[in-house]
Amino acid sequence: MVSATTLPFDIQQGPPPRPTWTFLTNHPVILIFTTQHPESTVRVISQGVGLTERATLAILRDLDDEGLVERHRTGRRNTYAVNYGRLLGLATGTELDPAMYAVVGALISISPEARAAARDHEPTAHDKRPRELEFEFFTNHMQMLAAIARESTSTVRDLAARINITERAAVSILHALEAEGIITRHKEGRRNTYTIDLEAFRTFRGWEYESWSVPKPLVDVAVAAVRAIGGL
Repeated sequence: MVSATTLPFDIQQGPPPRPTWTFLTNHPVILIFTTQHPESTVRVISQGVGLTERATLAILRDLDDEGLVERHRTGRRNTYAVNYGRLLGLATGTELDPAMYAVVGALISISPEARAAARDHEPTAHDKRPRELEFEFFTNHMQMLAAIARESTSTVRDLAARINITERAAVSILHALEAEGIITRHKEGRRNTYTIDLEAFRTFRGWEYESWSVPKPLVDVAVAAVRAIGGL
C-alpha cells in the first residue's frame, strides 16, 4: 500500500541529523556526481559526496575498470569524466534490470553536457558487451522498499528472505525506514502491513550529501519506480 502524505517533524526542535544510510550505493553516487561535475579531481568528488579520498579513489578505479569513467592527466593531477559510450551501452545493452535502465536513462538526460556527449559517442559493440557489473546500484534499504511495494503484507522473515539478508538486518532496516516516515507498520496477527509514503521517500534527507544532492530527475525516477512496483 502506498500513500502520499507526510508526517512533519517537530519544527521547534528542527529535523534530526541526516541519516547515515541511503538508497544508492557509493558507486552510482560518484558516477552521478561525475556526470554533474566533469573533469573533477578525487578531492573535489570526495568533498562533494562526503567520502574519504581513499574510498573515493577506490570507487573511481572500479568505475574505470568497468569503463564507465575515464581518467585524464591534467598537469600534476588526475581528473575524471564519464565515458558516455559505455554508459549508453548500459542503457541499450542487456546488463541491467528495468530500474537500472531508468536510472541510467535519467543520468544521461540530466545535463546538456551529458546529452551532447551521448550524441557524440555512439555505443560500440565493446560498450554494449553483456557483462554483469561488479557493483550494486541499490542498497538493502532500497531493496527492502521495493519488496514492501511488491507485497505490503509480510513477516520480517519473508522480507529478509526476499532480499537475502538476515532477519536482524531486516528489522534494523525497517526501523530506519519507519524513523524517516517512509513506511508505517500496522500489526495484523503475526504479519505486518506496511504503507509507503511516497512524499517522505521523495524528500528523504539522505538524497543530500556534503555539498551536493542527487539531482531531482533521478529522485523522481526512484519514486516512479516504487509507485510502479506498488501498482499505482
